[in-house]
Amino acid sequence: MVFSDQSFVFLFMPIAILTCIAVLRTRLFHLAILFFSLTFFYWSSGALTLILIFSITLNYAGAYLIHWFRRRWVIGLLIFINIAVLAYFKYTYFVLGTAGFFGSEEVGKFAASIILPIGISFYTFQGVSYLIDVWRREVPPEPNIITFAAYQAFFPQLIAGPIVRYVDVTKDLHSPKFSADNFAAGAARFVLGLSKKVLVADAMASVAEAAFSQGTDLSFASAWLGAIAFTIQIYFDFSGYSDMAIGIALMFGVRFRENFNHPYAASTITEFWRRWHMSLSSWFRDYLYIPLGGNRLGAGRTYANLLIVFVATGIWHGAAWTFLLWGLYNGAFLILERLFLPRRLDGSIGMRMFYFFPVVIVGWALFQSPDLATFGTFVANMATPFTVGAFSLPPEMMVAFTPYSIAIFAFAIAAILMQGYARPAGVMLENATTPLAKFGRLSFIATLAAVCMIFVLTQRYSPFLYFRF
Repeated sequence: MVFSDQSFVFLFMPIAILTCIAVLRTRLFHLAILFFSLTFFYWSSGALTLILIFSITLNYAGAYLIHWFRRRWVIGLLIFINIAVLAYFKYTYFVLGTAGFFGSEEVGKFAASIILPIGISFYTFQGVSYLIDVWRREVPPEPNIITFAAYQAFFPQLIAGPIVRYVDVTKDLHSPKFSADNFAAGAARFVLGLSKKVLVADAMASVAEAAFSQGTDLSFASAWLGAIAFTIQIYFDFSGYSDMAIGIALMFGVRFRENFNHPYAASTITEFWRRWHMSLSSWFRDYLYIPLGGNRLGAGRTYANLLIVFVATGIWHGAAWTFLLWGLYNGAFLILERLFLPRRLDGSIGMRMFYFFPVVIVGWALFQSPDLATFGTFVANMATPFTVGAFSLPPEMMVAFTPYSIAIFAFAIAAILMQGYARPAGVMLENATTPLAKFGRLSFIATLAAVCMIFVLTQRYSPFLYFRF
């Protein structure tokens, strides 16, 4: 079940929200959140829900062990167990295959039988952040296991984030900020996120899939159009999910931090990572980069720390050489920008158009490529505009480029180029103060919701890209 499913939009979400609102001022509120969250996860993952329950139990009890004993080996062991569980499910197949163990039929069957629990990267990092914050005395251990379980399993962010820290939501969990205004704002945010997913991201998915499925049969045009389509898809897909998660939580009276801040308005890779998937970026900054020494130990150590962080970022996204190389790719550009980028060029239009966008698009081509050979083909074709058939498109891409997808492609590019200069949807949703503006906002949201419902009722199943992480 995903947020754009008919079953979620028309059945699960309304029942969950109305039930939790009905018991808002009672002791049943957190129990209701936990019930619906575990139901949501079981609907998607079945018996793998036990892994989530194990993580909740481990981190709830572990926080008290840290609080009572205050020994480094205790928190070290707890973090190790969390990461070991994640590594087992996420990296066993990759490690065994890389090490050459698949020559054994039994090993191959064992590795292939391991199913990755949906959302394990997100709820594992939430648990680790909670343990570290308890160790740092930034929060006390949560006394009520139901309340803690409701935090770690809270279904809006369970599958694809944002990575929500306990310190950021503990007040709202204990005293939900439910109001008519928050509910309306949350509903509007959910509709905006749903529109990003079903109106834009899904339209670009068919174009990107057609390009990345071609193997070596690519041209200059098909490589660039496919990479640009994926650049559009991943932003509207992932930011759409984050908008929906933030909106649903707000309808419950719980406020999440923002996860995106117009990342394509950046002009450098350094700035991009301050704006993209901010909950993950800040997590690695606070729990890995700064403990490693950050930028306090000289230039050489700073660059080494940046590479370590971005290797970890790449591996966090998936168990493949493409993700590892993607992390190194981004880390290398951060270091190059620190070394050679003149500050007077940072933020200029030229930097954005002729440096930032090409680097990001090539990076996303690497991210989406199933293997390094496919990426090599992409890069080779993106760099050769003067060959025979350079501007031809394969039949699959011709089919994918329907009048609707062409219109969405053009709209999305315009919206991306406008980032940092105008926010029409944001203005419509946030800055309505006069009666006429409020009526306009309501009309805009209602129209957008109606269009989204039509798409939800007619489109095929389309999971979010970050479900696989």
